Amino acid sequence: MSSAPGNYLKATLAGRRRRRNTSRRRLMPRRCRAPVRSFNSGDRKRRCSKAVSAKLETLKTLVNPTHVGKSLKADELFQETADYIVLLRTQVVILQRLVEFYGSSEKENVAAVS
Repeated sequence: MSSAPGNYLKATLAGRRRRRNTSRRRLMPRRCRAPVRSFNSGDRKRRCSKAVSAKLETLKTLVNPTHVGKSLKADELFQETADYIVLLRTQVVILQRLVEFYGSSEKENVAAVS
């Protein structure tokens, strides 16, 4: 009976070791991780800022081409983008209803192809 506590202790320690090895967290690829903050990252800020500016400019051309070249705040651009998405959804619904209303039956489609 005196050996039972020793075996129990060994099994418990082995289980802890086993659990510790399996619970290691997986490291994410460097591009997915949050950037490391440092005081000497001025160049990285400029690169990120240029990339974001370019993407905002592209979004501006997609949403409303008349705004190209004009300065527009990011929050205004996002509001216009949301409005544009609502407009596009409305157009899709209207077109679907028109297809339902004016849509031809399958017999008419077969006759038109023949």
